[in-house]
Amino acid sequence: MRSHTISIKKIVSLVGICSLMLCAQYLRAQDSTASGEAKLDISFSEQDSVKKITAKLTHAGSAVAGIDIHFYVKKSFGLLPLEGENITTDDNGESTIDFPTDLPGDASGNVVVIARVEDDENLGTVEASKTVNWGLPSKPEPLQSRALWTSGNNAPWPLTITITSIVVIVWGIIFYMFYQLVVIKRAGKYNKT
Repeated sequence: MRSHTISIKKIVSLVGICSLMLCAQYLRAQDSTASGEAKLDISFSEQDSVKKITAKLTHAGSAVAGIDIHFYVKKSFGLLPLEGENITTDDNGESTIDFPTDLPGDASGNVVVIARVEDDENLGTVEASKTVNWGLPSKPEPLQSRALWTSGNNAPWPLTITITSIVVIVWGIIFYMFYQLVVIKRAGKYNKT
């Protein structure tokens, strides 16, 4: 019995030591990727009516070359990628893309531009964002008077009539069944003779 107790104690201590080592390694890995040494800066320039976005990637104060940078514009339900392909940084740590001329912004024409290095082995994920007034000003379109995607007050008449009649018919059947149950119960009281 004693030999089993000793082996269980050894197993428990071995599992504890392994879990502590894994936890320490996990914390060290997170600390190395999220150290904050990598920095991404966004700048905007306009040359001959061509608008350009430049992202500069630095790590520990020096430029980083050969890293893919993804450019996005923030939209209502996600991120819209710009330029389709990844742009690699040059020897100065910079990558530049042209801003599209037909991109809608908010009511003032503002758009949020995001540059991101995604899941790099050495740098991790680095992101920067800036707002610029390069989008086309857009006004929210007024809702049509009667459409399927509007609120209940502006629902199409055929849909409103159909749903209302279905609800009335179902509740009418339920009330009719209760009425018939009452009639059957009353008929049973008088036919006892």
